[in-house]
This record gives sequence, C-alpha cells and structure tokens, in this order.
Amino acid sequence: MKNNSKQYFRLRAFPNLEDHYEDFIKNDFVALGWPATGNLVGKSKEEVRAALDIEIYKFKNKRALGLAVGFFMRLLSMKKGDIIVVPHDNKTITFLEVTSTYYYDEAFISDHMAHQVKTKFLKKISVSNIPLVFKKSIDTMATLISLNKYAELIEDLLQEKDTKNSGFSTHTFVSNSQSKKIIMTISENVDRNDIEMFINTLHI
Repeated sequence: MKNNSKQYFRLRAFPNLEDHYEDFIKNDFVALGWPATGNLVGKSKEEVRAALDIEIYKFKNKRALGLAVGFFMRLLSMKKGDIIVVPHDNKTITFLEVTSTYYYDEAFISDHMAHQVKTKFLKKISVSNIPLVFKKSIDTMATLISLNKYAELIEDLLQEKDTKNSGFSTHTFVSNSQSKKIIMTISENVDRNDIEMFINTLHI
C-alpha cells in the first residue's frame, strides 16, 4: 500500500548549469544552485522569493523567478524516506532516498551546491526499462519537480515489478490559425500546472 506521506521528486543534477551527477553520488547528497541566497532553513515562500530576487541572479521575468522559488519550496519540504529520481545523459535514472532535511553547507558555496539534502543510493536503471509516459515526464527541463502522481509506478520500479503496461492513454489537441499551428499530445494524468511548467521551459 502506498504511503501517502511519502513524496517523490525528479531533480536534475545541474546546479549552475554544470553536470554534478558524480558529485551527488559520491557525496550522498543532492543540491540546488543559487548559493548567494544564504541559508534558507525555516524561510517562508515569500522570504525565499526575496532571497532569490537579488542582483546576482538576473531572472528573465517573474515567472522564471517563480519557478526557482518552487524548486526551493520542494527542496525545503523534503524529509527522510522521500524518493528522488535523478536522470542522467538520457540513458539512466538513479533512485535516491532522502536521509535528512534541508541544510546549507557553506563548504560547497563555490561549487554552487550549498543547498542540500542528504541521500542514500537505492538503484540505477536504464531509461529503456521505464514506460514512455514516465520518461517524458522526467525529461522536462525544470530543475526540480514533483512526481507524486507516479508514486505507485516508482515503487514498482524500485521493487522490480513489471511496468511495461503502466502507461497512460493520451489525447492530441490541434490549434490552427491563419499562420500558426500547435499540436500537443498529453497523457491523461497531465494537469494545467504540468502544461504551464512545460511551456515555461521552452526556449522560444
């Protein structure tokens, strides 16, 4: 039976746009960048926003700032027993278990990895062994997202149960105008927030 208090996340290992996957695995932690904010323990959402909204971090707009705030609120919400999925090189995904709450490690400021939670390695699998709909969800560009809707699928992968038939049905929408055309195919479990986050990650 699924533990409803357990949370699931997907985190990209690229603080400051640099590949820190090996650092994460070697040091048993995951981290976010933006170290100039200082320690965010106990900070509210608005306090996190204020800490990020400084001259050194020039977010292109309020929406981009809001996304970063969301990343930190998710990191701050992590607790022991939560699961983090870390994709790498479009070839593998690594499952980590959270073993601490958030903390700020000044020793990693220069590496842009000061905002951390400790983790324990669980397993690493090929992306070829996961359902396509799950692969598409973890392939989004956003740094840190919730995967709670895939809780049962993740637990099945951790327990090596067959997930080949764990896909969701999809729907395709087409929008035509005189000079523009948009085609979007989404799975049945996608909501408005997922679509907005996807659009925000597009480089257009």
